[in-house]
Amino acid sequence: MTLAFRNRIDVTLSVADGRITRVEIQPRTRPPVGRLGAGRPVEVLLAALPRLFSLCATAHQVALLTAIEAARGQPAAPLTRHRRIKAVLTERVAELLRGLLLGPLSGDRETLPLAQAIAALQNGFRAEASVSSRAETLSQIKMALEKLGVGSASGIFAPETPLARLMAALRKAAEDGGWRHMPSAHGALSAADDRAVVTRLMEEGPAFADAPELDGRVPETGVWARQARNAPHAAGAAERLSARIAELTALLRWIEDGETEDATEEDLVAGYALGPGRGAAAVECARGRLHHVVELDALGNIASFDYLAPTEWNFHPRGPVVTCLTGAMLRGAEDRDSVHGMIASFDPCVGFGLTVREMADA
Repeated sequence: MTLAFRNRIDVTLSVADGRITRVEIQPRTRPPVGRLGAGRPVEVLLAALPRLFSLCATAHQVALLTAIEAARGQPAAPLTRHRRIKAVLTERVAELLRGLLLGPLSGDRETLPLAQAIAALQNGFRAEASVSSRAETLSQIKMALEKLGVGSASGIFAPETPLARLMAALRKAAEDGGWRHMPSAHGALSAADDRAVVTRLMEEGPAFADAPELDGRVPETGVWARQARNAPHAAGAAERLSARIAELTALLRWIEDGETEDATEEDLVAGYALGPGRGAAAVECARGRLHHVVELDALGNIASFDYLAPTEWNFHPRGPVVTCLTGAMLRGAEDRDSVHGMIASFDPCVGFGLTVREMADA
């Protein structure tokens, strides 16, 4: 089977009088995972997920396992669930670190320790890793973040550090570019939406997953949305970066305290029975809420499978990215860099391209 799919998002901006008047998004083509697994044992699909999803592979595996257990009516034992939650949260730390390295701080020479910390995290937090290895890894990550400017107080970055300089630049760009700083009008995707999401995903499959919406609403999901559920606040690139750093430091404290709690938020991993042989799951991964649905045949093999990743919500043609960009200033190279940074602050799971189309002056 040839798995041909378009692994990129294209964003086209229409600009008139130096202002973005229209935002068009051509979404990525999702990998045809359902076709790969149809008629095969569940183990085949589980083994294929890390090859198909290089980012958040653990979250995908946990989601599929949880959905299969829901379909069988056999929820995981508490210890198994606890281990899965630890694995998802550890992966979230790695993805948040990677997002800093490859996103807003890319090109800064002082990010080299962060790259080394990511490699250490991937090796030092394996199930068989020793306590001393984990402690050394945690220390390495904290030292790398301190060099970048992360201090003990949330939202405060040490002066003259890469993060302090970046935050100042993002705030200036927001002031100069007319970015929308009001709370997001889309709301935040949460566990309260799970039943509606998985029901439609099971019934409609790719037709829903390619451009999801809930009664016309396209909620945002991800780090900023997780924090905005409890206290809605401004939604610029600076605020999104600050939210990412705050969550990262909270997760590192969780690890340092011995992982004594199952989760830093409710419903991090949730399973749903949808009828005989049908199950679904939701996992709050690094980029937002991930959903899986599965149906098993009489032999226990995969009859059908589909998934909905966070990127499809945020980069919906009527979604949060479009709302944030529409109406912003775009007068030159500096503004274009700001637009690129704003798109990147939504942390898509694939690359994106940016095209600017100049319209006739209004």
